[in-house]
Amino acid sequence: MIILPKIYEVKKIIVLIKYQYFFKKYTVYNIYQLVMKHLIVIIIFSLPFGLIAQSNTEIFLFDIELNNSKIIVDNGHNISNNEGFDNQPSFLSDGQILFASTRDGQTDIAQYHSNYQNKLFINSTEGEESSPLKIPNKDEVSAVRLDKDGKQRLYSYNLNDGTSIELGKDLVVKDYTWYNEELIIASVIDGDQLNLYKYNINTGEYNKLASHVGRSFHNIPNSDLVSFISKEHNKQWQIKSLNPKTGKIKLIANTITGVEDICWLNEKNLLSGKGSTLYKLTLQKDNNWRKVENLSGYEIANISRLATNKIGNQLLITGEMEKEYKISKVLNNTESIIENRASNIVQKHIEPFNNRNLDEFANTFNEDIKVNRFPAERIYTGRDSLKNYYQDFFDSNERSSVKVVSRIDLNNVVIDEEIVTIDNTTKRQVTIYEVDNNSIKSMTFINNSKRKRKAESVVNERLKYFNEKDIKAFGRTYAKNVEVYSFPNYSLTDNRTDLRDKHIPIFKNTPDLYAEVVSRIIIGNKIIDKERIIRNGKTFFNISIYEIENSLIKRVTIIE
Repeated sequence: MIILPKIYEVKKIIVLIKYQYFFKKYTVYNIYQLVMKHLIVIIIFSLPFGLIAQSNTEIFLFDIELNNSKIIVDNGHNISNNEGFDNQPSFLSDGQILFASTRDGQTDIAQYHSNYQNKLFINSTEGEESSPLKIPNKDEVSAVRLDKDGKQRLYSYNLNDGTSIELGKDLVVKDYTWYNEELIIASVIDGDQLNLYKYNINTGEYNKLASHVGRSFHNIPNSDLVSFISKEHNKQWQIKSLNPKTGKIKLIANTITGVEDICWLNEKNLLSGKGSTLYKLTLQKDNNWRKVENLSGYEIANISRLATNKIGNQLLITGEMEKEYKISKVLNNTESIIENRASNIVQKHIEPFNNRNLDEFANTFNEDIKVNRFPAERIYTGRDSLKNYYQDFFDSNERSSVKVVSRIDLNNVVIDEEIVTIDNTTKRQVTIYEVDNNSIKSMTFINNSKRKRKAESVVNERLKYFNEKDIKAFGRTYAKNVEVYSFPNYSLTDNRTDLRDKHIPIFKNTPDLYAEVVSRIIIGNKIIDKERIIRNGKTFFNISIYEIENSLIKRVTIIE
């Protein structure tokens, strides 16, 4: 909630009227032809999940193993844990997953880190996102966004700060796949049917390649081909391959009757689902789809979207649930974030800030509130100073809002990863809040910076060597002049040798010593971990803020 540099200009908002009863008379195709008939290229349009009544869907992650011809699916768990729309999952990388997810009545791009079982949101826009995919050879993701003017466009999103750029002028896309970093394969409405097109986002060139297709597009492993669903034969849909370079199309197999969602486990094995049952088809071996597993035990009533990772040992499934059920977000498996006292106190300042209610906003802070830049640079002190600052801020900026995308809390400390929008500027930041009995007593801002690719990996290595009690390898993850502080700025050590000497007796005399990351926030070169530590039969929690410089840990700030 501090003034940020300008990044991009937000387009003027045109109100989108949502006629739910319209669906009773017209099909989606008919409606979209009426709305978009003047566009040259129209990529398939389907309205966001929230516009019409739908069942609850969740994203499940499974381990999957191919043992000879037998496929084993195991260790399934719900990674979305969210009532409402969660759909269109894909792998950003091994261990990192993208999907569309609804929060506060709006659909954005969620990112799930399986190693830490932590879900955060990449973006916060006024539109509705769907179909997020990793853009090849870029540190960006793409997604379809239904903007407030009623047009559905393809955007790229920066993973560091959530900013977005439109890909192709008035490119209206829903279901698609990337063939390479400039070419997408997608479906386009021509007359009263969906046809297959390839589109070059750099040149704007597009070519029709096939007629009457479905929504499932996948790159076929170990090939230069893309698979799609052909619906030319109404009674039997077919899976076909496309060579985007030559335009050549070949038949692969028939789909399960009435099913258009598939994915590839490898170049020979396909997966699909009908109802709660997962099926497989081994090319040149199976004459028909064979049952793999019934997933009704996970309360999945209907399987739709599927995706596998590159090495084929993990499977994502969108499942329509048998019944609506309430899921609370649990911290440390014992305490709900919503019920947490410190989180509740911090949460109280969000709505009045977004509503620009200065008095109500200021009253959520202590009279002696201390506002800092990380780690301990004082900006100002006192509620009166805070009111003066934000009065000037509101006067200088017509629009402002903050959204929490991820939260870590410990005792009286709450750390929020936030997306802040001020007029035409959007940026990601982290704020550390300390609370007393009923108000916020300090607020420390950590601003974003360019993300270092190796920042997270060196912290992961440090944790690995800590648990292995390998003191030499553990020490090598730190810079020679590493500084360790107790929050905010109390020095514990200022060199690697001293740090190692302090850990030697701990490693030697604590056979049950073990640490794991409960949740994680990454901002620029800073990794913020809430850690669970077992030592001498007891469990402790702390928050560590690691600052990375030249691929080594240069500074650690510990909150206990």
